[in-house]
Amino acid sequence: MLQLFAPPLPTLLAAGENTFEIGQSHTNRNKIGVFDLLIVIKGQLFMGEENNHFQVSEGHTLILYPDRHHFSISPCDQVTHFFWFHFIVVKGWQDLKVSKPFYYDEKASVQSRNFFTENPFGITLPKFCQLSNLETVEHLCSKIITSEHESIYSGEWQRQILFQQLLQELSNHMHLANSMPVFAVAEKAAIYLRKNYAKKITYEDLGRALRFHPNHIARCMIQALGCTPIEYVNKIRIDQAKILLISTDWSIDRISESCGFTQSPYFSRLFKKQENLSPKEFRKQYVGRFQ
Repeated sequence: MLQLFAPPLPTLLAAGENTFEIGQSHTNRNKIGVFDLLIVIKGQLFMGEENNHFQVSEGHTLILYPDRHHFSISPCDQVTHFFWFHFIVVKGWQDLKVSKPFYYDEKASVQSRNFFTENPFGITLPKFCQLSNLETVEHLCSKIITSEHESIYSGEWQRQILFQQLLQELSNHMHLANSMPVFAVAEKAAIYLRKNYAKKITYEDLGRALRFHPNHIARCMIQALGCTPIEYVNKIRIDQAKILLISTDWSIDRISESCGFTQSPYFSRLFKKQENLSPKEFRKQYVGRFQ
């Protein structure tokens, strides 16, 4: 699997569709500096990337990396229709076969990050897979191609939006649970904790919700995210508290309670540990002043 770092989001540079007759083959290229996404609608491509070989049959997709040598290992043995997309990422990427997924570490950059700047995040995509949503993907591919001929004022913007939707479809159908169970459990736990951060959550609650033993969930989160469930939900609570400190005039006690903390002093200690500022000091930074 492939993980892209964002923001900014991946940018589509060029797109097209092609039909190869029997005997034709994909171009031999080396380190072209852009990703090459191939989606085969009919027939099959026989592709190589370094020492890896892929038979990209109907309904399959393959992403070729920008820093590798890719080439055809055999000409097409049947009429083959496919879409191709060249795109780039600014913040970098990694192959999850050799690296763990990236998760943003708030503590690592709290000293230098302004609260109003965006948080980095990872976009996880299949390197090579069979699509379970081929009809939807094919429709998006066709719309991307046709949008190139629309208004010069909105066509490119629309094309980039459609490309993000295409990447989202690929991400949604890579079956994380089958290929990386540890990360799948961690993600399910993270989703549950984000939805329920304002409530009192016990390890038993988490175990019942996910139907796994709480200790197994905790091990998965530590391995995948580098933190325990409690550490994760407390970060979510602190992030929500920062929003309320800036956007409301609520008391510290009310903010603490609304974010799921049962004791205001504990909330204040945890907030200062994470932000190096007390909740009041944090709020004071963003209070408008009359000249």
